[in-house]
Amino acid sequence: MLYWLLKYVLLGPLLRVLYRPKVQGLDNFPESGAAILASNHLSFSDSIFLPLVCPRRITFLAKA
Repeated sequence: MLYWLLKYVLLGPLLRVLYRPKVQGLDNFPESGAAILASNHLSFSDSIFLPLVCPRRITFLAKA
């Protein structure tokens, strides 16, 4: 519920207006099933904007 609240109600609309992120290749993003997303890691903000522009929930895997 916190994910939905942040993405659609609190931070999502604000970030979309302030930063206006651009997306390339969203039409290649599958509606269901597994997918691997690769970003160019310009900064830590990739982890904020990637879930914002993708229609599905994203879970990040990290090596400990």
